[in-house]
Amino acid sequence: MPSIAFPFPRLRRLAYWLLAVLPTTANATGFTYWDDPGATAVTLTREEFVAQASHRRGEGRLAFVNRVINNAARQQFEKVDTWKGFDRLVSDGYGDCEDFAIAKYQILIQAGTPASRLDFLAADDTLTPTYHAVLRYRQDDGSHLILDNLTPMMLPESRRTDLIPLVSFDANRAEHFRDGRFHAVDPARVVLGGQRLSERMPHLMDY
Repeated sequence: MPSIAFPFPRLRRLAYWLLAVLPTTANATGFTYWDDPGATAVTLTREEFVAQASHRRGEGRLAFVNRVINNAARQQFEKVDTWKGFDRLVSDGYGDCEDFAIAKYQILIQAGTPASRLDFLAADDTLTPTYHAVLRYRQDDGSHLILDNLTPMMLPESRRTDLIPLVSFDANRAEHFRDGRFHAVDPARVVLGGQRLSERMPHLMDY
């Protein structure tokens, strides 16, 4: 069967993206993000960030990590679709939507969130329109919350009618959305950003 190829995100900002993102400074000792509640620039090391996230529970942890990472870098077009984890995202100060999703995945897992609760969703964004990537958190009832770099709001997937699912994946499995539901798919058949998903999945914590 042919491969399923998706051109990966090159996004314009959504209309509801109103946050002013502070240019990031990052070095061996820390990174800087804009703290909305305090209206101040805050500098943390990665270790401090993980520690603060680990002291939070449930949606509080998700919201904290989502907000900090969203405000620690800016969405920017990249000619070469190089996937980035947290360290490179905040060091560069910019990235594509999948970079923000990977960064959140890494920090949440380090902070104690079970990896089995997290996966990635590549979707057709009907508002832009283009392709978009977000991190999903699976709740106890099996539904998902969406952590999106374009908004601080964490909405249930059922309310994100702007996103038409294409493929979901984590470090161990991939599913293709068709006929109104997800179906298991060989990740070697899925191409994201010019690379087979089977080559991407083992390195989600290493980017």
